[in-house]
Formats: sequence, C-alpha cells, structure tokens
Amino acid sequence: MNKISDIELFENLKKDITKRFFESNSASSKNISEWKGQDIVTFQEDVFNKTKSTVSEKWFYTYFKSDFKKLPRIDMLNLLAQYAGYSSWSEFLSKYDTPEETEIEVVSKATEEPFQEDLKSENSIEKKEVLPAETSREEVKTDKTESKQIEFVPKSKRNYTLISIVSILALVAIAAGVYFGFFYTKTYEFCFIDADRNSFIKEPIEITVARKGSTPLELLTQNGCVEFSSFEDTLLLTVNSTYYKKDTFKINLHQYQGKENIRLEPDDYKVMLRHYSKSSQSVKERIKMLDEMISDDALIYQVYDNEYFGVEVLSKKQYINLVSLPTTSLKNFTLIEAERNRGKIVKIKFKIHSDEN
Repeated sequence: MNKISDIELFENLKKDITKRFFESNSASSKNISEWKGQDIVTFQEDVFNKTKSTVSEKWFYTYFKSDFKKLPRIDMLNLLAQYAGYSSWSEFLSKYDTPEETEIEVVSKATEEPFQEDLKSENSIEKKEVLPAETSREEVKTDKTESKQIEFVPKSKRNYTLISIVSILALVAIAAGVYFGFFYTKTYEFCFIDADRNSFIKEPIEITVARKGSTPLELLTQNGCVEFSSFEDTLLLTVNSTYYKKDTFKINLHQYQGKENIRLEPDDYKVMLRHYSKSSQSVKERIKMLDEMISDDALIYQVYDNEYFGVEVLSKKQYINLVSLPTTSLKNFTLIEAERNRGKIVKIKFKIHSDEN
C-alpha cells in the first residue's frame, strides 16, 4: 500500500474542517479555497468559539488558498484537528495508519516456529546417529560441556559489545541534548514602543518571525510584549498593527542583553480616524474632519459580534452619521483595518463591540 503524503493528509484535514464549518455556518462556496472576505471572518470566529484560539487571515491565505510545500507548525495542526473534532493531529493521523507490517511479522513468526521445530528434531536425530555405540556416558558429558563453553563465550562477548554500543549512544544523545539546550536554545523578549509618545503599545500586534527551512512563526500580543525561543543568530521580525505602520526589523541576537524595546511609527491617518470616530468634540467638527479624511467612494464595512449579522456595508454618509451620534456605544469602537490612497482613506473595516455588562 502506498504511503499517503503530508500534503494529501492536510487536504483530507481541510475536508473535515469544511464539513465541521458547514454544520453551523454557511459560505459563498463549498470549496474552502474559494472563500474570501466575510467567509474568512466567519470561519475565524467559529474557530475561536470552538477552540479559543485564532487563525490569522494571512495564515488562511497561505495554507488554504495557495500551494505550499511544507505542513504548518504542529501547534496549528493540533488547533485545526481539534476544530475538526479530533483531540490532536496525532489522532487524525491514526485514521490513516496501515497494519500491513504487523500482519507480515505475525505471519512470518507463525511460519517460522514449525520450521525451527523441524530443525531441532533433525539435529537431535543427527546427534544420536553420530555418537558411536561404545562411547561412555562420561565422555559424552565431557563433549557436551566443552561444546557449551565454546558457544557461551562468543555470545557473552556479543552481548557485552551490544550493551557498550547502546550505552555510548545514549551518553552521546544526552550530551548533545544538554549542549544544544544550553548553548542554542534561548528565550528572547521584545516589547513595542510608540515612537511618538515613547510609551508601551497596548493595541494588538501581529508578529511574524522568519525561520530558515521551516514555516514562519506567527505570534500575537495584546499587552505590547512578546516572548519566544530561537536557534538562529539573526532574526527577521515583521510587525503589523492596526494603528502603526507595518515594518520589518533585522535583529542580531548576539547583541541581545535582556528584554529589548522596538519602536513603531504610528499611522497618522488611522490614529486620526479612530480619534474622530470616538472623540467627544462637537458633532460639527467631527463631521467636518471625517468628511475631509474619507474618500467619497470609500468601501466601509461594519463587523458584528452576533451570529445573525456578519458584515454590513455602509456608505460614507452612513458611517459619519453613525460615529457622530453621541452614544455610549462609541467607547467600544475598534478599527480593524484602514487603507489610504492619495491622501484619502479608501477602505475602513470597524467593529462596535456589544456591551456585555
């Protein structure tokens, strides 16, 4: 039986994931690779509801909407397997285990035993025939003792050699583990600072750590600091946050002296958009500023918390009216995404969290 490849295994897991999703949701296509926009948002929320973990939109496009050569990290495989109804990736793989080798071994042993018994019986007959009739019992006993000694000595040497080899390999493995663990495995911590205010950032930040020969490490922090382990001497950190400019940092770990700070440049347009969408200033001033900042044909989406409405498309006027009304719900306003072109905001995605209190 041909061994199923890693890519085929992952494709089968995607089918189980799609089946689980459609148990309580709907999408524009039955093929998960064709999902986009609201379908992905609904999938992310369903994953979070079932596993209390998140899957980023970037990760979704990398592994569900494009070709890839290597499997995702084991923690992501475990997360997706749990979403699909398994306890882990290992349990999912157990579906595709083949007992062929075990069956062959059992058959071999079953056919080997009678063959060995036949040999034993033949050997015993031959020994009886070889012994002369006049040979005394003492001579026979002496011959048997000598033959046993001849067989025993080489066997003990083989056992001793095997034990020695196993012991040496075990010591080498332990020494290698201690060496690499002490010299190469090290935990690093980085915190992110607002370059204008010189204060710690409390907004959600997505961090991608590039790694040679494996998939990138995707991290998310809500408190402004991130901690992880690395075997490499140099890191490439790509940082992305709603209110800060996307940036990539090359970090030399040889110079690491403890927790280090990384300064991020604020995205002024996004900061201003949030300010005027939540500001307590006069309504006229807010309307004027928002009207100047937002393009007339901007694409504006409101994402909802509940299961009945996913995303609603608003016009520029509807958006300005919504955030200009003096309601307490505006304190729960969260800007998810904003794009700018030629000095005007052309895309807004936002959410007003429901007040659970």
